[in-house]
Amino acid sequence: MSELFNTGITITFIGMAVVLAFLTLMIFVMNITSSLIVNVLNKYFPEAVKEEPKKAKKKVVSNNEDIAVAVALAFNAQQGGK
Repeated sequence: MSELFNTGITITFIGMAVVLAFLTLMIFVMNITSSLIVNVLNKYFPEAVKEEPKKAKKKVVSNNEDIAVAVALAFNAQQGGK
């Protein structure tokens, strides 16, 4: 009975190792194949590049005097008009 159990465990581990090795090899082969196919397809059938329309820049107007007056009024209102 013990001999059959040991043989079963051995066959199980050998089978699991073979499956693991095959899956690992398959992943590497698939990655290499997909990168080669993508490179070949991009060489003969390149994707069109979409160009976004350029937006006109807004002109920045300096309102330093208006900002200074607003800050002074806010400070004066906060101090209670002192």
